[in-house]
Amino acid sequence: MAMIELKNQFLKVKISSFGAELTSIQSINDQYEYLWQADPSYWNRHAPILFPIVGKLKNDQFIYHDTRYQLSQHGFARDLNFQVIEVEAQKAVFELRYTLNSLSVFPFKFSLKVIYRLKDNEITVSYQVANLSNDEMMYFSIGAHPAFNVPNFESAKLCFSPQAEVTQIPVTDEVLLRLDETSKVILTELPLSRDLFKDGVLVYETSGRNSVILELTDINKKIEVSYDNMNYLGLWSPYPKEAPFVCIEPWCGVADDQFSNGKLNEKYGINRLKPTELFEKNYKLSFL
Repeated sequence: MAMIELKNQFLKVKISSFGAELTSIQSINDQYEYLWQADPSYWNRHAPILFPIVGKLKNDQFIYHDTRYQLSQHGFARDLNFQVIEVEAQKAVFELRYTLNSLSVFPFKFSLKVIYRLKDNEITVSYQVANLSNDEMMYFSIGAHPAFNVPNFESAKLCFSPQAEVTQIPVTDEVLLRLDETSKVILTELPLSRDLFKDGVLVYETSGRNSVILELTDINKKIEVSYDNMNYLGLWSPYPKEAPFVCIEPWCGVADDQFSNGKLNEKYGINRLKPTELFEKNYKLSFL
């Protein structure tokens, strides 16, 4: 495992090769730590990458070509060591490739590159997923799960742009989607509270360009998560634990519906990648 550091006059960023995971985002000016520091009494991760699934599969399994595969929540990328293939002062590139072990739980030949770029007060995180097969379609999901320190929930809020109508998808106790109970909501501003998460993760369908700003009014800090054409947004903090963090999660893909038939190629929200094709998405973290 390697720890990579990117640094400029605004931010010092640390990324572990294990899971290609952000582990620290610190202000140079006052040393404030923006990223949750993985206290295991609440949640022992910082900003895991969700691949090749986002969320949970029904019964933790899927079916492909009449074969049943076991795959746990959020997939395996977050628990594997990536190769460090490029490091510059303000850029780092990590790669994960398929192995015999990965093929036993996810039967596709893939390459996943995760690219971090630091510029001024912004970090851009890019995902590049390649289908390395010459003749087979690949089905997958990918998403981000960064957690940000919130020292005082009562003085924090989430602000959304654009303030548009979106579909909210509730989840079951097993964190599967309840697609038969969706509702339309207009996201404008959400004051943070524990009860906000009493029914589990908040899941929204989004389109186009979106921005979520976490305002920490008592310490005069703002964190913006922005993304283009990542079709889902998750918001999460443990409940009823009073954990001092919130996750703002842009996703390309989502958990199974509670009535899913288990077939991966029919899964709700799944991405399809033709042989030899490349899938690219990115999101940006800005510290205001």
